[in-house]
Amino acid sequence: MKTGTLTGTLTTSIAAAVIVTAGLSGCTAGASVGKKAADSAETLVATLAKASDEAAEAGSAEVLMSVATPDTGGKPVEMKGTYSWGNGLALEAEMPAESLRMQDLVADGTITYRLVQGAYYYNIDPAPSGPLKGKTWLKVEASAVLGEQGAAGMNAGNGDPTAGLKSLKWASGVTKVGREDVNGKSSVHYHATVPVDRLGDAKAMFGAVAGSSATELVSDIWVDDTGMPSRLNQTVGDVTVNLDFLSFGVTKDIPAPPAADTADVTEDVKKGRAAQG
Repeated sequence: MKTGTLTGTLTTSIAAAVIVTAGLSGCTAGASVGKKAADSAETLVATLAKASDEAAEAGSAEVLMSVATPDTGGKPVEMKGTYSWGNGLALEAEMPAESLRMQDLVADGTITYRLVQGAYYYNIDPAPSGPLKGKTWLKVEASAVLGEQGAAGMNAGNGDPTAGLKSLKWASGVTKVGREDVNGKSSVHYHATVPVDRLGDAKAMFGAVAGSSATELVSDIWVDDTGMPSRLNQTVGDVTVNLDFLSFGVTKDIPAPPAADTADVTEDVKKGRAAQG
Protein backbone atom coordinates (compact mmCIF):
# COMPACT_ATOMS: atom_id res chain seq x y z
CA MET A 1 0.00 0.00 0.00
CA LYS A 2 1.32 3.45 -0.89
CA THR A 3 2.09 5.83 1.95
CA GLY A 4 -0.60 8.33 0.88
CA THR A 5 -3.25 5.64 0.72
CA LEU A 6 -2.14 4.30 4.07
CA THR A 7 -2.42 7.74 5.65
CA GLY A 8 -5.89 8.32 4.26
CA THR A 9 -7.01 4.89 5.41
CA LEU A 10 -5.67 5.41 8.91
CA THR A 11 -7.18 8.89 9.15
CA THR A 12 -10.66 7.44 8.67
CA SER A 13 -10.16 4.33 10.76
CA ILE A 14 -8.50 6.07 13.69
CA ALA A 15 -11.27 8.65 13.86
CA ALA A 16 -13.87 5.91 14.07
CA ALA A 17 -11.97 3.83 16.59
CA VAL A 18 -11.06 6.76 18.82
CA ILE A 19 -14.63 7.96 19.18
CA VAL A 20 -15.80 4.42 19.91
CA THR A 21 -13.25 4.16 22.67
CA ALA A 22 -14.21 7.56 23.94
CA GLY A 23 -17.68 6.10 23.85
CA LEU A 24 -19.38 9.49 24.09
CA SER A 25 -19.00 8.69 27.75
CA GLY A 26 -17.29 11.75 29.16
CA CYS A 27 -17.42 12.51 32.85
CA THR A 28 -19.16 15.80 33.46
CA ALA A 29 -18.00 18.85 35.35
CA GLY A 30 -19.65 21.93 36.74
CA ALA A 31 -22.20 22.96 39.33
CA SER A 32 -24.73 20.53 40.72
CA VAL A 33 -28.04 20.07 38.96
CA GLY A 34 -30.65 22.77 39.48
CA LYS A 35 -33.54 22.21 41.87
CA LYS A 36 -36.20 22.02 39.16
CA ALA A 37 -34.37 19.29 37.23
CA ALA A 38 -33.59 17.39 40.42
CA ASP A 39 -37.23 17.49 41.56
CA SER A 40 -38.62 16.45 38.19
CA ALA A 41 -36.45 13.38 37.72
CA GLU A 42 -35.02 12.67 41.18
CA THR A 43 -36.05 9.01 41.36
CA LEU A 44 -35.01 8.23 37.80
CA VAL A 45 -31.63 9.94 38.17
CA ALA A 46 -31.02 8.07 41.44
CA THR A 47 -31.68 4.75 39.67
CA LEU A 48 -29.29 5.61 36.86
CA ALA A 49 -26.65 6.91 39.28
CA LYS A 50 -26.74 3.59 41.14
CA ALA A 51 -26.38 1.69 37.87
CA SER A 52 -23.41 3.88 36.98
CA ASP A 53 -21.70 3.26 40.34
CA GLU A 54 -22.27 -0.50 40.18
CA ALA A 55 -20.94 -0.74 36.63
CA ALA A 56 -17.91 1.43 37.39
CA GLU A 57 -17.04 -0.76 40.37
CA ALA A 58 -16.96 -3.84 38.11
CA GLY A 59 -13.76 -2.50 36.53
CA SER A 60 -14.21 -4.18 33.15
CA ALA A 61 -16.81 -5.31 30.66
CA GLU A 62 -17.25 -7.25 27.47
CA VAL A 63 -19.07 -5.00 25.02
CA LEU A 64 -20.58 -5.02 21.55
CA MET A 65 -20.47 -1.56 20.03
CA SER A 66 -21.09 0.41 16.86
CA VAL A 67 -20.22 3.95 15.87
CA ALA A 68 -21.29 6.24 13.05
CA THR A 69 -19.40 9.50 12.42
CA PRO A 70 -18.83 11.89 9.50
CA ASP A 71 -15.47 10.11 9.06
CA THR A 72 -17.32 6.83 8.43
CA GLY A 73 -19.75 8.47 6.04
CA GLY A 74 -22.49 7.99 8.62
CA LYS A 75 -22.25 4.22 8.21
CA PRO A 76 -22.03 2.30 11.51
CA VAL A 77 -18.77 0.50 12.20
CA GLU A 78 -19.32 -2.51 14.45
CA MET A 79 -16.87 -4.10 16.83
CA LYS A 80 -16.71 -6.41 19.84
CA GLY A 81 -14.17 -6.25 22.61
CA THR A 82 -13.17 -5.94 26.22
CA TYR A 83 -12.84 -2.70 28.15
CA SER A 84 -10.77 -2.50 31.33
CA TRP A 85 -10.77 0.59 33.54
CA GLY A 86 -9.91 -0.66 37.01
CA ASN A 87 -6.23 0.24 36.64
CA GLY A 88 -6.08 2.73 33.80
CA LEU A 89 -8.18 2.66 30.64
CA ALA A 90 -7.51 -0.14 28.17
CA LEU A 91 -9.43 -1.79 25.36
CA GLU A 92 -8.98 -4.64 22.92
CA ALA A 93 -11.52 -5.08 20.13
CA GLU A 94 -12.03 -6.56 16.69
CA MET A 95 -13.81 -5.03 13.71
CA PRO A 96 -14.25 -5.78 10.00
CA ALA A 97 -11.25 -4.39 8.13
CA GLU A 98 -13.42 -3.46 5.14
CA SER A 99 -15.60 -1.16 7.22
CA LEU A 100 -12.47 0.86 8.01
CA ARG A 101 -11.00 0.60 4.50
CA MET A 102 -8.07 -1.34 5.95
CA GLN A 103 -8.67 -4.60 4.08
CA ASP A 104 -5.34 -4.23 2.24
CA LEU A 105 -3.50 -4.45 5.55
CA VAL A 106 -4.81 -7.85 6.69
CA ALA A 107 -5.53 -11.14 4.93
CA ASP A 108 -8.25 -12.46 7.23
CA GLY A 109 -10.58 -9.46 6.93
CA THR A 110 -10.41 -8.51 10.61
CA ILE A 111 -8.60 -5.68 12.38
CA THR A 112 -7.65 -6.13 16.02
CA TYR A 113 -6.83 -2.96 17.90
CA ARG A 114 -5.86 -2.01 21.42
CA LEU A 115 -5.97 1.14 23.47
CA VAL A 116 -3.22 1.23 26.08
CA GLN A 117 -1.99 4.31 27.96
CA GLY A 118 -3.58 6.79 25.55
CA ALA A 119 -2.30 5.19 22.34
CA TYR A 120 -4.03 2.99 19.77
CA TYR A 121 -2.40 -0.08 18.26
CA TYR A 122 -3.64 -1.72 15.05
CA ASN A 123 -2.62 -5.30 14.30
CA ILE A 124 -1.64 -5.74 10.61
CA ASP A 125 0.05 -8.35 8.46
CA PRO A 126 3.82 -7.72 8.20
CA ALA A 127 4.77 -5.93 4.98
CA PRO A 128 7.60 -7.54 2.96
CA SER A 129 9.15 -4.15 2.15
CA GLY A 130 8.77 -0.40 2.60
CA PRO A 131 8.47 1.71 5.77
CA LEU A 132 6.30 -0.93 7.50
CA LYS A 133 8.56 -3.87 6.66
CA GLY A 134 8.26 -6.56 9.33
CA LYS A 135 5.95 -4.48 11.55
CA THR A 136 2.80 -6.13 12.87
CA TRP A 137 1.33 -3.17 14.78
CA LEU A 138 0.64 0.47 13.91
CA LYS A 139 0.63 2.98 16.77
CA VAL A 140 -1.34 6.23 16.85
CA GLU A 141 -1.56 8.58 19.83
CA ALA A 142 -5.16 9.57 20.66
CA SER A 143 -4.15 13.24 20.40
CA ALA A 144 -3.75 12.77 16.63
CA VAL A 145 -7.55 12.82 16.32
CA LEU A 146 -8.90 14.19 19.59
CA GLY A 147 -6.34 16.95 20.05
CA GLU A 148 -4.34 17.45 23.22
CA GLN A 149 -7.34 18.58 25.29
CA GLY A 150 -9.58 15.79 24.07
CA ALA A 151 -6.95 13.13 24.68
CA ALA A 152 -6.27 14.52 28.14
CA GLY A 153 -9.98 14.34 28.91
CA MET A 154 -10.15 10.70 27.84
CA ASN A 155 -7.05 9.80 29.83
CA ALA A 156 -8.46 11.57 32.88
CA GLY A 157 -11.29 9.07 33.11
CA ASN A 158 -13.69 10.25 30.42
CA GLY A 159 -13.24 7.16 28.29
CA ASP A 160 -14.57 4.19 30.20
CA PRO A 161 -17.93 3.06 28.81
CA THR A 162 -19.78 3.54 32.11
CA ALA A 163 -18.76 7.18 32.60
CA GLY A 164 -21.52 8.43 30.33
CA LEU A 165 -24.10 7.42 32.92
CA LYS A 166 -22.63 9.95 35.33
CA SER A 167 -23.51 12.77 32.95
CA LEU A 168 -27.19 12.12 33.59
CA LYS A 169 -27.14 14.06 36.84
CA TRP A 170 -27.03 17.13 34.59
CA ALA A 171 -29.83 15.94 32.32
CA SER A 172 -32.37 18.55 31.29
CA GLY A 173 -34.98 15.80 31.23
CA VAL A 174 -35.10 12.11 32.13
CA THR A 175 -38.04 9.91 31.17
CA LYS A 176 -38.88 6.26 31.69
CA VAL A 177 -39.76 4.80 28.29
CA GLY A 178 -40.76 1.29 29.39
CA ARG A 179 -39.55 -2.29 29.78
CA GLU A 180 -37.75 -4.00 26.88
CA ASP A 181 -35.64 -7.09 26.20
CA VAL A 182 -31.92 -6.49 25.62
CA ASN A 183 -29.88 -9.55 24.68
CA GLY A 184 -32.19 -11.76 26.69
CA LYS A 185 -32.22 -9.43 29.71
CA SER A 186 -35.44 -7.75 30.78
CA SER A 187 -34.45 -4.07 31.09
CA VAL A 188 -36.03 -0.71 31.78
CA HIS A 189 -35.42 1.89 29.08
CA TYR A 190 -34.68 5.51 30.07
CA HIS A 191 -34.19 8.58 27.86
CA ALA A 192 -32.27 11.74 28.75
CA THR A 193 -30.59 14.79 27.24
CA VAL A 194 -27.56 16.64 28.64
CA PRO A 195 -26.33 20.08 27.46
CA VAL A 196 -22.84 19.77 25.94
CA ASP A 197 -21.73 22.68 28.11
CA ARG A 198 -22.07 20.36 31.12
CA LEU A 199 -19.54 17.89 29.77
CA GLY A 200 -16.45 19.63 31.11
CA ASP A 201 -13.17 18.28 29.72
CA ALA A 202 -15.07 15.81 27.55
CA LYS A 203 -16.54 18.68 25.52
CA ALA A 204 -13.23 19.03 23.68
CA MET A 205 -13.20 15.30 23.00
CA PHE A 206 -16.67 15.44 21.46
CA GLY A 207 -15.91 18.61 19.52
CA ALA A 208 -12.99 16.90 17.78
CA VAL A 209 -15.34 14.43 16.09
CA ALA A 210 -18.84 15.91 16.34
CA GLY A 211 -18.06 19.54 15.59
CA SER A 212 -18.42 22.60 17.77
CA SER A 213 -22.07 23.13 16.76
CA ALA A 214 -23.32 20.15 18.78
CA THR A 215 -25.40 21.44 21.70
CA GLU A 216 -26.64 18.35 23.53
CA LEU A 217 -25.83 14.74 24.30
CA VAL A 218 -28.87 12.51 23.80
CA SER A 219 -28.78 9.24 25.77
CA ASP A 220 -30.92 6.13 25.87
CA ILE A 221 -30.05 3.78 28.74
CA TRP A 222 -31.36 0.32 29.56
CA VAL A 223 -30.94 -1.05 33.11
CA ASP A 224 -31.56 -4.73 33.84
CA ASP A 225 -33.20 -6.28 36.88
CA THR A 226 -29.86 -6.59 38.68
CA GLY A 227 -29.42 -2.81 38.48
CA MET A 228 -26.65 -2.96 35.87
CA PRO A 229 -26.74 -1.16 32.51
CA SER A 230 -27.39 -3.52 29.62
CA ARG A 231 -27.28 -0.96 26.81
CA LEU A 232 -26.17 2.65 26.32
CA ASN A 233 -26.92 4.55 23.10
CA GLN A 234 -25.65 8.13 22.79
CA THR A 235 -25.76 10.77 20.06
CA VAL A 236 -24.05 14.15 19.88
CA GLY A 237 -24.13 16.12 16.65
CA ASP A 238 -23.51 13.74 13.75
CA VAL A 239 -21.91 11.07 15.94
CA THR A 240 -23.81 8.08 17.31
CA VAL A 241 -22.34 5.36 19.55
CA ASN A 242 -24.24 2.28 20.69
CA LEU A 243 -22.88 -0.07 23.37
CA ASP A 244 -24.31 -3.36 24.57
CA PHE A 245 -22.83 -4.56 27.86
CA LEU A 246 -22.60 -8.34 27.44
CA SER A 247 -20.96 -9.01 30.81
CA PHE A 248 -19.13 -7.21 33.60
CA GLY A 249 -16.08 -8.07 35.67
CA VAL A 250 -14.20 -9.67 32.78
CA THR A 251 -10.54 -10.07 33.70
CA LYS A 252 -8.13 -9.61 30.82
CA ASP A 253 -4.62 -8.21 30.57
CA ILE A 254 -4.35 -5.78 27.65
CA PRO A 255 -0.66 -4.92 27.16
CA ALA A 256 0.97 -2.59 24.68
CA PRO A 257 2.54 -4.54 21.78
CA PRO A 258 6.35 -4.93 21.75
CA ALA A 259 8.06 -1.77 20.53
CA ALA A 260 10.15 -3.75 18.04
CA ASP A 261 6.97 -4.91 16.28
CA THR A 262 5.38 -1.46 16.19
CA ALA A 263 5.49 1.42 13.69
CA ASP A 264 4.43 4.81 15.09
CA VAL A 265 2.35 6.59 12.42
CA THR A 266 0.98 9.34 14.66
CA GLU A 267 2.55 12.17 12.67
CA ASP A 268 1.26 10.74 9.38
CA VAL A 269 -2.29 10.67 10.76
CA LYS A 270 -1.98 14.24 12.07
CA LYS A 271 -0.81 15.45 8.66
CA GLY A 272 -3.61 13.52 6.97
CA ARG A 273 -6.29 15.09 9.13
CA ALA A 274 -4.77 18.56 8.69
CA ALA A 275 -4.88 18.09 4.92
CA GLN A 276 -8.57 17.19 5.14
CA GLY A 277 -9.41 20.52 6.66
